Amino acid sequence: MSAKGKNKAKAFATLPNAVPTSSTKMHEGALDNSNYVLAQMKNGKWEKAKIIECRLSKDYDPKQKKVDSSYEYYVHYEFYNRRMDEWVCRERIQLTDEQIIEDTQPKKRPRPSDKREVTAENDEHEGMDHQSLITHEMHTKFKTIEKIEFGQFRCDTWYYSPFPSGYHNIDCLFICEFCLSFYIRKSELQRHQLKCLLCKLGHPPGDEMYRDTERRLSMFEIDGHKNPTYCENLCYIAKLFLDHKNLYYDVEPFLFFVLTEYNETGFHIVGYFSKEKESSQGWNLSCILTFPFHQRKGYGKFLISMSYQLSLIEGKYGTPERPLSDLGRESYLSWWTQAIIDYLKKNKDGEITIAGLTKETGIKDTDAWWTLEQKHLIKYQQSQPLICMDMAYLDLIYSKAGRPGLPVKKDCIHWVPYKRPKGQDKN
Repeated sequence: MSAKGKNKAKAFATLPNAVPTSSTKMHEGALDNSNYVLAQMKNGKWEKAKIIECRLSKDYDPKQKKVDSSYEYYVHYEFYNRRMDEWVCRERIQLTDEQIIEDTQPKKRPRPSDKREVTAENDEHEGMDHQSLITHEMHTKFKTIEKIEFGQFRCDTWYYSPFPSGYHNIDCLFICEFCLSFYIRKSELQRHQLKCLLCKLGHPPGDEMYRDTERRLSMFEIDGHKNPTYCENLCYIAKLFLDHKNLYYDVEPFLFFVLTEYNETGFHIVGYFSKEKESSQGWNLSCILTFPFHQRKGYGKFLISMSYQLSLIEGKYGTPERPLSDLGRESYLSWWTQAIIDYLKKNKDGEITIAGLTKETGIKDTDAWWTLEQKHLIKYQQSQPLICMDMAYLDLIYSKAGRPGLPVKKDCIHWVPYKRPKGQDKN
């Protein structure tokens, strides 16, 4: 695929052959990966783990014989999400006699029913059969970029991302926070910043469509057709923190809504969501991410709220694209719960209907039913659904759903829905 931009960092390429698939048995002197081990996590705890792969330690002397301590080992902690996978030295591993027995049988899907179908739709593996899931985990089984440096922040990555060839097996990737170009060396980034137009402007490309002067928040709408390089780079970077999400190589059919904090030095990205310009499935959000160094500030729910506000401006009901990540599912269930309870309390003296709820909130009816069932806010009496209106219980469920997140100020939104130019074919 041809490059979009002047340097190869901005190019899309075939999935790099950077992920070895061999067993550690094929590495001279390395630990056998047929048994479970105990591995020490960064917090000091020892947990049951699998050895996924190994590589020679940076301190290895090629003149010496290869032994188990000559290697670093990539481990997956059995009872933790894959984002916790990491490279560890031999000193952080204890051997066990417990053999690993791989489950090669596909898991049976539950028989379809209305309730179960909605639950399955919110599974992070939805849309993947057993073989597809195995293939996905094989090709993304370990991270090839350990950390990123992004503006003033540096953080560990969580997952594999198919960056172009030459940007794998590195300790830290240096990223321009304004144009999202990425570099292996910090000196390269510094040279780039001297001539980058967006660095001088101090904000993302696109049109500013929201500004909250009280909280000093601003959001930009970026068209994948007009700014493909920026959007491609954003997808590459976001994939480092998202597991079961497709990386779209064609960004032109999408709009990207980038949330920033602004100060005297510029507009600094904290997260984003994307959505299709025209979605036949009714999706109002394709991908959502709050960067790890800005999480727990209420931005995740803010982004979800904004996606529904845009749906209401469009005169539509919306739902996020599936599959949802584990964090995405938690965030949506929390947001849906609090939005529904707000509606119930607001209309406690009037008529309560699912149709009224969707009209006021933009939440799709199937998502509303699923949330009510998950939170036990609905029961059936002689086949008639009854919604809980016990205010004390609603307050309890609301508080258990977490902090409500930052509110979207509707009067700060200045946005016009996308209209396809005349004569332009739908992507």
